[in-house]
Amino acid sequence: MTPHGGSAAGATSAPTLDGVEVQVRRAGVEDAAALTRLRKHMLEAMGVSQLEEPGWQATCERWFAERLTEPARVVAFVVDGPLPDGTVGPVACAAGDFHDHAPEPWNPSGRRGHVFNVSTEPDARRRGYARACVRALMQWFFDESEVTRVGLAATEHGRALYEQLGFAEPHGHELVWRIAR
Repeated sequence: MTPHGGSAAGATSAPTLDGVEVQVRRAGVEDAAALTRLRKHMLEAMGVSQLEEPGWQATCERWFAERLTEPARVVAFVVDGPLPDGTVGPVACAAGDFHDHAPEPWNPSGRRGHVFNVSTEPDARRRGYARACVRALMQWFFDESEVTRVGLAATEHGRALYEQLGFAEPHGHELVWRIAR
């Protein structure tokens, strides 16, 4: 069973909640700054402070630029639209990467997918753009990777979207140890 049809290569279209087709494309290195800008919006919505610190944004942009050159490492999908400055560019995105774990009977490769950086420009929200990006990313995981598990961390606002797309509580209960450095 595929997660919602479509093709992950190049531009694809996906229906929004109101049935309008949205053009989704795979992000390239040239989108690193936009992915960083959208990440800032996401972190802001999560209540993260210190977002105006310039160092993290430059580092984040380099991180995306480096990893987007390795398609087996990180992939991102975007929807383009009008930006507040009058230009056109990515207004929504979803990214994914892999984590290597020990092989398991249900996951012989041991690789697990991870969805992150799901974000939409404030003026472009509630149009289904994030949903279309996540669907394209899910299709990419299904078609072009060997993963059998894809996880994400959901905000309260985004949880319903992910559940509608088939994400559910994991088996067992993951615990996290945070190390303050």
